[in-house]
Amino acid sequence: MIARTQPGAGSGAFIEHSVEAGQTLYSISKKYNLSVDRIVADNPGVDNGLKVGQKLRIAQLGEVTPSKGAYVVKAGDTYYGISRVYGISVEELKALNNGMPSGLIPGDTIVVPNVKPASIAPRNEPAIASDGVYDIAVMLPFYTTTKDSLVSRDLRLREAAVHMYRGIMAAADSLESLGLKARIRVMDVLDNKASIHAVLKKKEMEGVDLVIGPLFKDVVPEVAAWCAANGAHMVVPVQQPNRILLNAPALSKAIAGSVTQWMSIARYARKNFARENVVLVDSKILDDRKLVESFKEEWFKITKDSLKNVVVCHDPATMKLATVLPAGKCLVAVPTADKKVIAAVFKSLGSRTDVEVIVLESWDEMDAISTEMRNKYHVSFPKHVFPELDDVNTRRWLENYRKKFKTEPVDFSYTGYDVALYFGTGLFKFGSNFPEHWNEIGAKTIGSNFDFFRTSADSGFENAAIQIVRTDNYQLHRAN
Repeated sequence: MIARTQPGAGSGAFIEHSVEAGQTLYSISKKYNLSVDRIVADNPGVDNGLKVGQKLRIAQLGEVTPSKGAYVVKAGDTYYGISRVYGISVEELKALNNGMPSGLIPGDTIVVPNVKPASIAPRNEPAIASDGVYDIAVMLPFYTTTKDSLVSRDLRLREAAVHMYRGIMAAADSLESLGLKARIRVMDVLDNKASIHAVLKKKEMEGVDLVIGPLFKDVVPEVAAWCAANGAHMVVPVQQPNRILLNAPALSKAIAGSVTQWMSIARYARKNFARENVVLVDSKILDDRKLVESFKEEWFKITKDSLKNVVVCHDPATMKLATVLPAGKCLVAVPTADKKVIAAVFKSLGSRTDVEVIVLESWDEMDAISTEMRNKYHVSFPKHVFPELDDVNTRRWLENYRKKFKTEPVDFSYTGYDVALYFGTGLFKFGSNFPEHWNEIGAKTIGSNFDFFRTSADSGFENAAIQIVRTDNYQLHRAN
C-alpha cells in the first residue's frame, strides 16, 4: 500500500510504502525498480527484518531495474539461509533460478539479488522488535463460536486448551519479570482451514513474532506457511507427526517423535548400561520395527562397535529373557504397545528383580501393567513433561499457579508454561533470530527439556530432549 509523498533529502523525492504480509526487501525492490541496498540505505535497520505495517521511505529514481548477482553454493547451505542473507523469500530465490529442480549443489553458481551480503544483518545478530514489544499469538481450540453441543473429543480439546492457556499466562508473568515486553493475542482456532485463513487475515496478526499452536495437524501447514512468509516463528506444543516439519523452516515441534525418543533411549542405555547386556525386543510389528531400527542405528553411531552387547529378541513368547541376561544390572528395551508382547516379556523375566524394563511413553497410562509389575522390574519410560515436585522452584511455581487460577496444574499446564517461557526467553535474549541460538536460551523450565535440531535443510525443528522416568519404591522419578 502506498501512502503520501515526502520530500527526499539530497536524492530526489520519496514516497512512503506500508509493508504488506508476505513482502520481502527483494519483492519491494522489484516493485519500485530499486536495489535492495538502496532501500536499506534509506531505511536503516530494515535489514533486521520487516514487520507488516512498517513504513518505508522509497526513493523515486525513475526506471532502474534491480540487477542480479551471483552466489556460489557452499556445503551446508539451505534455501532458507541464503534467502535470509539476501532479503528474499525461498519462493523468490527459487523463481530467480528456474525453480531449482536439482536443489542446492555445492560449487554451483546461483542467481541472487545484487546486494552485498554484508549489508544484511548477520544471522547471529539479534533482530529486535522495532518498538521493543514482541507480539505473540496463541492459537488454541476454545470452541467459543461453536453453537452445537460439543462431542467428547471437543470437550477434551477445550479442557486441554484452557489448561495450556493458564500455563502460558503463568509464563507471561515470569517473562514480564525477566524484562520481556510482549502483547499476547489469544485466538480461538479450530480444525478448519477456512477458519484458520480468516484468523490469519485478522489485523491482530499483523507484526506477530511468535505463534504458539494450533493443535490440529491439518491446519498447521497453513499457519507454518504464513509464518515463513511474515517473519514469524511457530511452535506446536503437542505431539504431531514429523511430516508437519517438511518445507516449514519457521516451525518447531516441541515434543519429540517416537523415533527421536528411541534414539535418545539408546543414548540413555549406552550411558547407564555400557558394561551390561541390553535386550531389545522386536515385536515384528511395522511401526515398532522403526523404533527398533532407530535404537540400533543410534547405538552403532555412539559405540562404533556394532551391537556387541545388544541382544535382539524376535520372539519373546518363546524366548526366556532371564536366560539371556547375565546376573547383575541389565536393561530390557520394549518398543511396543502390543499387550501380548508385553505380557510375554514380563512372564519370561520370571523372578528377576535386577532388571530395568524401558518402554513406550504410552505405557504410563496402561492399566494392564500392574503397579507391582512396574515396581518389580523398575519400569521406565520417556515423558515429554515431568515436573520434579520436590524441587524448591517447582514448589514455588505451584504455589503461584494455585493462587492465580484456583486449581491444580496438569501436564498441559506445564507444557504451556515451559513452551511459552522457553520461546519467550529466546525472543528476549536474541530477538526473532532466536532459532540461531537454541543452546544459549537457558530458560528455567518446570517440567520439560528442550534441545531443538533442524530435521533437514529446508524443514523445521524437532525437540530431541526427553526425560526418562523410572519406577522405584512405587514412586516415579527422573532417571536421566
